[in-house]
Amino acid sequence: MIELNRILCPIDFSEYSDHALRYAMKMAHWYGAQLHVLHVMPPLPPSTMSPLSEAGRRLTARSLAAAVERWREPHTDATTELMESADPSARILERAEQLDVDLIVVGSHGRKGVERMLLGSVVEPLLHQSRRPVFVIPAGLNLAQLERPVAFTHVVCAVDFGAPSLAALAQAVSIAEESDARLTVLNVIEKPLELTIPLPPPDFDVYQARAEAEASRLRRLHALVPESAHAFCSVETAVLEGGASRSLLQLAEQRHADLIVMGVHGRRALDVAVFGSNAKDVIRRAHCPVLIVPGGSRRAALRTAS
Repeated sequence: MIELNRILCPIDFSEYSDHALRYAMKMAHWYGAQLHVLHVMPPLPPSTMSPLSEAGRRLTARSLAAAVERWREPHTDATTELMESADPSARILERAEQLDVDLIVVGSHGRKGVERMLLGSVVEPLLHQSRRPVFVIPAGLNLAQLERPVAFTHVVCAVDFGAPSLAALAQAVSIAEESDARLTVLNVIEKPLELTIPLPPPDFDVYQARAEAEASRLRRLHALVPESAHAFCSVETAVLEGGASRSLLQLAEQRHADLIVMGVHGRRALDVAVFGSNAKDVIRRAHCPVLIVPGGSRRAALRTAS
């Protein structure tokens, strides 16, 4: 069972962050967790220099409190904090560490124009620098998910056999077990097999080779899922060929998934360019929440209760 004790939800008063706050409140209620709602505003001059600055701070603080009260769930511990900084993502990451949160819940701003810039300036650094899992509420969220309690019926987890994706799979299995959900574990062959063999022999049977490669990966996926998981949730494995993000999103749509789980490889530039681009594409186009599980840290994964 997943154990959530503290959740951090940064908001910017947009429609998208309002969805994230609403979802975070439901999660805090469901797990009995403390919810810390943070707003990072641009720095204002000291009140001694500008009386309007203090009025602006008070107005923003009231708006923050009102946003929390609008979606407050019964018997849910929710606190607010207002900070000033020119680097909101850095402050969010800093507070996540100081508060020792188990999860960051954040809304993404879509794909175009200024919205795309906002995604890149705040959410993107969280994906690749956070040591804590990041639960992203996408701009394309099916809003029906906001009308019901937190519960997952079908979870899709992308696995590329790297360490971060294996950490993501552990979380996906635990979530599926707790929700008695169906779990689909997906691996994507991005490059056709025949393109990976420089000089195939004349009698090379590409169809047989593809079938054998798919069967091999299916066996590896099946071996990754603990046998005990089958007693608590329904598990299937799938191997598709094509673009990673496109294949993952198509499968999630076909399965009517209400959660996608992915791992990311951390802060290195190469990782951001290769794997990170898939994570960002999934977030921009998904219709359900996306849980991003970072690699490289003992505290990277959600805690699992014994």
